[in-house]
Amino acid sequence: MGEHQRLRSLHLFAGAGGGILADLLLGHIPVCAVEIDPYCQGVLMHRQADGYLPWFPIWDDVRTFDGAPWHGHVDIMSGGFPCQPWSIAGARKGASDARNLWPDTCRVVCEVRPRYVFLENVPGLIIHAYFGRILGDLAKAGYDARWCVLGADDVGAPHRRKRLWILASDTHSASRRLESRRRQWAARATSASVHGAHGP
Repeated sequence: MGEHQRLRSLHLFAGAGGGILADLLLGHIPVCAVEIDPYCQGVLMHRQADGYLPWFPIWDDVRTFDGAPWHGHVDIMSGGFPCQPWSIAGARKGASDARNLWPDTCRVVCEVRPRYVFLENVPGLIIHAYFGRILGDLAKAGYDARWCVLGADDVGAPHRRKRLWILASDTHSASRRLESRRRQWAARATSASVHGAHGP
């Protein structure tokens, strides 16, 4: 895989590093993680110490994490923000649930401005009114979102464990890349025309 295809990733709600391991399998480069659970922090640090994970800073709380210094240094940001506010197994209090960390997740997205945002949550979020708020926040921030529900059984595992997956792409950066390509093509066409007119 070429260097231009290796995405630099920032992981919110990193847990014990399952998503980070997936990143490494894809050839991506984890540059930062945010995880509040002390046990999971310890697992990440031990895996760094024994060489299974590369070194990257680990922040302890998304509510105090400042994404601004990471602006321009992250291609994809991923995270499974807490599901309790909309899980069908709970009271589904949504925005009034103190465990709702979507506002901070969205704040970090806006501060970091990654090219892609990859989010995971429970399928119950789709049928909760708050899902519209999440999609609206992403759109307001300039991201085009697509989503689906996939489970472990969809990839051959013997259990279902269905999850909602949201992939959002930065429409602003996509427009800038397209404009840059158009200028390159125009410059090449002009150069070819001049070269053809005047000879070698």
